[in-house]
Amino acid sequence: MHSLVPASKKLSHELLNLDIDEVLRIESIKSRKKIKMYVNKRTSSCYVVEICSYLVDESEIIFYRNIKRVHKLIDKIFGKQYSVTVY
Repeated sequence: MHSLVPASKKLSHELLNLDIDEVLRIESIKSRKKIKMYVNKRTSSCYVVEICSYLVDESEIIFYRNIKRVHKLIDKIFGKQYSVTVY
């Protein structure tokens, strides 16, 4: 079931309310992009972002303290069309 809330607003809400034992999975809605991003939060309120590219079998881990920088990275990689899943 798709939400009527834009992905960027849902993402902001989920990032702000993310517990240290939860992970956000962000994926492109476009099937040709084989990139997934996982975001979790440390007890120090630092965001840990893992970018997994299945096209080149690599992953990269980046640490951010600022939620706006996480948003910019997501927009750069996925544009405005992505899904957000919390688990």
